[in-house]
Amino acid sequence: MKIGISGGSGLIGAHLIKKLVEDLNADIVLIPRKLLYGNVQELSKFMNACELIIHLSGAPVLCRWSSKNKEILRISRITTTKNLSAAIALMEIKPKLFISTSAVGIYDTKHIHDEYGLNYSNDFLGELCQDWENAANEIKKQEVRTVIFRLGVVLSNKGGALEKVLPIFRYGLGGKLGNGHQAFPFIHINDLLNAYMFAILNKEVEGTFNLTAPELVTNTDFTKTLSSILKRPAVLPVPAFFLRVLFGKGASVLLSGQKVLPKRLLNAGFTFKFPTLSTTLNSLLGNKLPNS
Repeated sequence: MKIGISGGSGLIGAHLIKKLVEDLNADIVLIPRKLLYGNVQELSKFMNACELIIHLSGAPVLCRWSSKNKEILRISRITTTKNLSAAIALMEIKPKLFISTSAVGIYDTKHIHDEYGLNYSNDFLGELCQDWENAANEIKKQEVRTVIFRLGVVLSNKGGALEKVLPIFRYGLGGKLGNGHQAFPFIHINDLLNAYMFAILNKEVEGTFNLTAPELVTNTDFTKTLSSILKRPAVLPVPAFFLRVLFGKGASVLLSGQKVLPKRLLNAGFTFKFPTLSTTLNSLLGNKLPNS
């Protein structure tokens, strides 16, 4: 199987490529950035014979949401998705499946969300995700099976958020962010990879899916669980005002959170091997748990 992947150098991409090669003996084609942002005709030719296209590109949202950075965030997600859609339209033999990324930031912070609700956020991140998904759904209109994964915080011991905070917590300098009450939608990297494989191998799977563990927890829960596993204190909270000084409105990525349930994925028959924060962190930190 020939698979085209954009954004393959990131945390998810690096892990996913390895799994696709090992499990499917896939022929991986990394879509160059210059084509993703450039000539649609050349992009279409480059993706020729790809049975599956996975779109992972997107600039980091944790930044100051200046006008310039907002434009970068939009172009890296929405414009690139539109370019892929236009390129697919030019392909004589279209891919059988297109998988796009989105984020749980599409939702507001008040309700508990499954995929059937429409309580979306009206802030920049919410609108960014909605426009991103709208662009991806244009590919569905080309009779290409389309899956959109709304990602939570991906936890891995080889990159991402957990790897960044581990040294701080190991020195006993960790703590909650702000008041710690914000929801913390998370997923173990291996459950994420298995969900991608589940979508690839099951042709009836299509549409939008929340890609988070089924347990609802807060930032305080994350702080307490991690400190307990490491057997280190975590009593130094990071004040909200400090994060706002650093990131402005972009600090909402850290200070706000969405309560999200993966209802459609569970209904489709997917099984999480790491459904709780405790099993996830114990696994990633080397404690004995079920095989991944």
